[in-house]
Amino acid sequence: MTESTVTIIGWLGFIFCTVAYLLLNLKVLRFDHPIYQSLNVIGGVGLVISAFYFDDTPNLAANGVWVLIALFGVARYSKALSRSRRKDHVRNA
Repeated sequence: MTESTVTIIGWLGFIFCTVAYLLLNLKVLRFDHPIYQSLNVIGGVGLVISAFYFDDTPNLAANGVWVLIALFGVARYSKALSRSRRKDHVRNA
C-alpha cells in the first residue's frame, strides 16, 4: 500500500467513527444499534491500519481496543437478535 492510500484509509476511519458518535449524540442511533457498532468497527479498523503503517503505537492500541469493544457490541446485538427470533418462532409455531 502507498502512503497516500493509507492516509485515505485513516481519514475514512476518522470519518466513520466521528459520524457514528455524532449520530449517537443526535439520538439518530442508539449505542446498541448495529449500524452504530458497524460504523465503529469499520472506522476503527481504518484507524488501526493507518496507525500500524505509520508506527503510531499509542493510536494503534487505542483504536485496536475501540475495534474490540465495537465487535463485542456487534456480537452481543447478534446474540440478542437470535434469541428474540427463536422466541418469536416458538410463539408463532
